[in-house]
Amino acid sequence: MFRSRPTPRPVYHAIGAASLPGYGARPQRRGARPRRPTLREQAARWARSVRRLGLALLWAALGALAIAAALGAARGIAWLTDPARFPLTTVEITGDLDHIDRQALEQRLLPAAAGGFFSVDVAAVAQAARGEPWVKRALVRRVWPDKLVVQIVGHRAIARWGDGGLLSDSGEVFQAAGAAGDALPLLSGPPGVAPRRLFDDYQHFCRLLEGLPPVREVRQEARGAWQIGLADGLTIIAGRKDVAARLKRFAAVYKSRLAGVAPPIESVDLRYSDGFAVRFRPASEPDRKVMDL
Repeated sequence: MFRSRPTPRPVYHAIGAASLPGYGARPQRRGARPRRPTLREQAARWARSVRRLGLALLWAALGALAIAAALGAARGIAWLTDPARFPLTTVEITGDLDHIDRQALEQRLLPAAAGGFFSVDVAAVAQAARGEPWVKRALVRRVWPDKLVVQIVGHRAIARWGDGGLLSDSGEVFQAAGAAGDALPLLSGPPGVAPRRLFDDYQHFCRLLEGLPPVREVRQEARGAWQIGLADGLTIIAGRKDVAARLKRFAAVYKSRLAGVAPPIESVDLRYSDGFAVRFRPASEPDRKVMDL
């Protein structure tokens, strides 16, 4: 008895469900009417439209609110900064005024302080105050309802610097010619030297020459050589090497043998390995003497 072999079923590999028999959308027949949306689809479309309209109205309201707030703030600022509503009636100047011409300072401040309590530019007032030579900085503040207080912090000069300048205790050089007189020591140095460092050297020289006439001038040459002037007119040429040792040696000899000699000494040159040269002022004595130690 013979049996026929069964017809093999088609094998479908991973080619997608749309390609399988019986799956895939049926083609629309020609002349068929489109399907009408259901009530659920119509409600979903209506809800999306309502949400879009609501968002548009919300953004429009926020924009209008922001514009109104900006206009209100601008009107409020204009009202506050009107000098006629909150005028400044008093400008008080306090602080370090010893070397400051108060009348000149007031003339500088008044144009910058023009305006009302809220409209005055305190930074411009501080900048105008710093235009005076002795003013280091100015602190400006408003005091309700109509006062402006300007507190001056002045320079404290510790030495004269170069031609007409003054050196402050903070190391700043400012111009105030003739304001300090000759009471301060005179310092000078080559371009690029730090004024505060040179003042420290001056103080060091004062300690080394203690017991001699006060040091009134210190000058450093371009190559580093030092010249020191004392209050009695004596000039010390110290050179640029072993300056501290040379000054100590000269101070010891001066105290023991040269103090109060006649005729007075005009200058000494310490640039010798085992002594120094002395120049006297009068012509009756030899112009130059070399003292061996």
